[in-house]
Amino acid sequence: MIAEIAIYHQTYLIELNSHNSLQRQYKGFIETAQLSFAETELPYGLFRLNRFPEALPKDFKMPHPIRLGQRMEVFMEVALALEYEVLAKNLQIIHEKRTLGEFDFIIRSKDGGKPIHLEMVYKFYFLRPELGGNWIDQLQGPNGRDHLKLKLEKMQGHQFPLLHEPEAHPYLKELGLNPDELEQNLFFKAQIFVPVNYNDSLGHKPFTDAISGNYFSFQELDNLNRQEFCFYIPFKNDWVAQPESADMFEPFKTFYKKISATLNEQRSVLFWMYSAETQQFKRHFASWW
Repeated sequence: MIAEIAIYHQTYLIELNSHNSLQRQYKGFIETAQLSFAETELPYGLFRLNRFPEALPKDFKMPHPIRLGQRMEVFMEVALALEYEVLAKNLQIIHEKRTLGEFDFIIRSKDGGKPIHLEMVYKFYFLRPELGGNWIDQLQGPNGRDHLKLKLEKMQGHQFPLLHEPEAHPYLKELGLNPDELEQNLFFKAQIFVPVNYNDSLGHKPFTDAISGNYFSFQELDNLNRQEFCFYIPFKNDWVAQPESADMFEPFKTFYKKISATLNEQRSVLFWMYSAETQQFKRHFASWW
């Protein structure tokens, strides 16, 4: 049994890192919406890509092992290639053997202009209206430990100010850069999942374009037990990629057994649902809480 599991995981890793699979992940990254913020909500600029490669280079290789967030940074470097020169990536600021922080990207437009300190974020959030406050207060990670508000506070209070700390200056000097000459931008992509009975009749909100599906409680999953639906649970590094076909999908009973085991471990699960009637794939979450 252990040998069978090992073979399965090895086969999965080969597929996950095949060019076709990586291209689907890159496409998912590019198509993920960016969060919109009002000028009063952020003290720094929002970065947007006007043009980007539609396909990965033929010789593209994904480093391994690598987490989902790091994969998105690798895809971001590819996306920047048409218009920007990457002067530094994941530049760690170390002082007296202590890491003070890291700059995701230092870039410069190929057409000239100021260099940019660019921080990028890719997140999955649940909209939880019961938390009150504004929309930023209501976005929480699938397992309840990550909050958009806290992420923005960290960006504003630590990540961006680090550029102007004396400890960062030697690193910038090596790149021939003056910290006062850099612009600072945030690139924030997110997939947002809303409650099953979410009412969006109040009109377009700042996060509307980022809504990717619903999240279901354990009890609400029973509502999906219909003959025309089948299901697929991807590995986390494949969360951003739409399934290639319905061949890997399973009936509700098999899906429910698998997802129940994970929910019992208090871990929320992303899953895809395929409708035989509409022939459409839909992405959702099952929540353990």
